[in-house]
Amino acid sequence: MLISAHVFNYRTKEFMQFIRNTLMIVSQHGPEALQVKAQYQQLNQLYQQMEVSYQQAGTHNLTPQLIQLDEQRDQAIICLRTISEGYTRYPKATQREAGQQVLACIDRYGNRLYSLNYSAETATLKQLLHELQTKPECISALQALHLEDVVKEMKRANQEFEKLFIQRLEEASQAEVQSTREQMRQTTDAYRTLLRHLEAHATLTPSNEYQLLIDHLNENINHFNEMITRRKNNPETTPVAPEDTEA
Repeated sequence: MLISAHVFNYRTKEFMQFIRNTLMIVSQHGPEALQVKAQYQQLNQLYQQMEVSYQQAGTHNLTPQLIQLDEQRDQAIICLRTISEGYTRYPKATQREAGQQVLACIDRYGNRLYSLNYSAETATLKQLLHELQTKPECISALQALHLEDVVKEMKRANQEFEKLFIQRLEEASQAEVQSTREQMRQTTDAYRTLLRHLEAHATLTPSNEYQLLIDHLNENINHFNEMITRRKNNPETTPVAPEDTEA
């Protein structure tokens, strides 16, 4: 008799590995010979769909508006640094020292801020902007070079990018949770249908092959159920399912 798998306590990756193992086990014993080819194919199809969704999880397409805002803040920081660097060779000391001051402020955070990933660039520009707009020496230097508008443009683009980026992440996260739950439900239903057919055939036409398969499936179920038990007993640990558990 097949034991019950605590599938709704499995994390997404654990659930997928559990189903993958189940498919591997049934495949090794021959779905057609076991008279569960249709049920096996249905489960496999749902698993493959879930695998594709999982690979895409956490990613989302940047909208044209986000891309535009990212380009605007990139152009602003490039403009600010390029002009400041140019002024470091200016004949008059006031502008030359102002250029050196602004350039030094920027380069404390890096000289290629536009090449950072989206989140890192957003956080770094916020720190840089705070310094440029609060430190008296930076404020004076920007005024001497007439670069206040460039800084304002960079701040505007960065703030709008951050707001829209967070909004997109939240939308993507909500959609992902709903999609994952529905896929897990459908896959669980297909898994249970497969097991019901296996148990029915094992009852109607008992054989060593069916018993061996059931033993193999139970070992896999026990492995994952025990993992859940260990996690409940020790919440600080987060054991991960092995990539190719066939037991």
